[in-house]
Amino acid sequence: LDHLEASSIPLRRPNGMNRYGAILSQLGFQEGLLQPLVKLVAAPLAQELWPEWVGDKDCGETYGFVVRYRIGEDVDLAEHADTSNVTLNACLGREFEGGELYFKGVRFTDSADDKQEHVV
Repeated sequence: LDHLEASSIPLRRPNGMNRYGAILSQLGFQEGLLQPLVKLVAAPLAQELWPEWVGDKDCGETYGFVVRYRIGEDVDLAEHADTSNVTLNACLGREFEGGELYFKGVRFTDSADDKQEHVV
């Protein structure tokens, strides 16, 4: 990612909320990283933890991206709801302050309107 940033190659925005980052499949990480990570780690773990929400045929699609937060660029991410069955967040930062991550309720369940934040 450091080399990519230094290359000045123009990239598509990773999503509608972040302006700085990269879509991992466009960098060649789809078959060698994203698909095995979902198939061997994320999907089995999610099926074990939430069998009522994640079945054998779920998690068939993967979309991975990295985002960069920096003063003068994107500095935070607004509260939002993903459309994915499973979301995996990994911090790749080396040195920083902040970066809290929290979850609330699960859409389409009795917990959907929960206000309590569960910090990860």
